[in-house]
Amino acid sequence: MLAFTLSIFCAGSVRAQGYYEFLGSPRASADKLSPRHGIRYNTQGYDNPDINWNKRERKLTNKGVPAYAINEMMQFPGAPDAIGEWIDQSFDEVRSQFMDCVSLADRAASVSPSSLYVQIMPSAFFEPYYKVDVAGVYYPSTHEIKLLNIYYTWSGPNAGWLRHARDLIKWEMGNFFAIELGVQAEPRPDTWPCGATAH
Repeated sequence: MLAFTLSIFCAGSVRAQGYYEFLGSPRASADKLSPRHGIRYNTQGYDNPDINWNKRERKLTNKGVPAYAINEMMQFPGAPDAIGEWIDQSFDEVRSQFMDCVSLADRAASVSPSSLYVQIMPSAFFEPYYKVDVAGVYYPSTHEIKLLNIYYTWSGPNAGWLRHARDLIKWEMGNFFAIELGVQAEPRPDTWPCGATAH
């Protein structure tokens, strides 16, 4: 079993522009529990980003970030409890996806969220084991998901690429379920998860 599964994040683009913290630096924050499943998570303060948006908006505009992307950043996360809701929604959607597979349904229904831990990161981050920059990662040994809050690539071949925690959490939740059920987490063929090979 791999030590972890990850979402590779366009290493070249990240290195070219650095690890820009679009929503500011992380802040000490107590762990919380998601409202329905009680999944433990830590926002690192990104449930209420502390940003001077007048200054930040000018800076991002000068770097060529379009208004739609800036608006998405300014609205993050949308509500103080939004991150917990995203986590629960992702768990429910991925479990349903696995339960649609006849061979996985019973086991998918019994997957427990109790050991799972989610941490929101300030930006793309370097994963030393694979020596790549990532947007998200799932560590099976600790049942921990780490994923960036929001990211925009403003240069290079992936210019205009916007990534958001609410989307990334679902991908990493898929990795969690796949590993819990002993099937291939990544890469994902069109028939995934029902067509995933056993590990």
